Amino acid sequence: MAPLALADGPPGGAKQDWTFILGGGGLYTPDYQGSDDYEFRALPYFRVQYQDWLTLSVPEGLKVTAVDEGAFKAGAIAGWRFDRDSGDNIALAGWGDVDGAFELGAFADVKVDAFKLSLEARQGLSGDDTGLIATFATRYEARIAGTIISIGPKVSWVDDDYAQTYFGITPPQAAASLLGYAPYAAAGGIKDYGVGLTVVHPLGDAWSLTAIASVSRLTGDAADSPIVAGQGSETQVTLGLFAGYRF
Repeated sequence: MAPLALADGPPGGAKQDWTFILGGGGLYTPDYQGSDDYEFRALPYFRVQYQDWLTLSVPEGLKVTAVDEGAFKAGAIAGWRFDRDSGDNIALAGWGDVDGAFELGAFADVKVDAFKLSLEARQGLSGDDTGLIATFATRYEARIAGTIISIGPKVSWVDDDYAQTYFGITPPQAAASLLGYAPYAAAGGIKDYGVGLTVVHPLGDAWSLTAIASVSRLTGDAADSPIVAGQGSETQVTLGLFAGYRF
């Protein structure tokens, strides 16, 4: 699933120690990384925040800010990396699922005026995916009549384990494939680059709508994988719409 960056929602009232957001929505996204077939996924959304240093949300996970120097923040993150279902697409048929994985990592953010630079790294620690993915993003944020608009580019790097899990083909997978794949060893490197847009529109004091859109381009061994070059697409698009109620 493409990463989500849902804003906290519209400001309202005095600042509180605890903030709760509950809602849901859905994503229109490729059925696997590199696919050219799309599906709609209904998803819940919740976010719990304590002051400015602790948040727990779906899908971002747990985020603990250990260093807060105003414009610079850094800390630890933990979450869940969702599974890949081989039944979603004939390109993966016969391979077995990639189980979800617990992940642990770190983040650092720097804010300069309306620009925010973010670096985040997450290491899979369980299941079939023990790979590392790191993402660098730059966002420009503006407020127009209460609506928050955030847009900017990002680039993702992965290690060999991550690349092989999602884009490689082992000899047993090649033998089980319905499409006659040959084994393919995928090495780490720059996985993709792209641009994302988030728009948060308040609906009164508590409700808000969040729309997201992103387009990215797979590159390197990810783009050359037979499940991308032969059966899928290097260009990946995600669209989403969520509604949330802030307590």
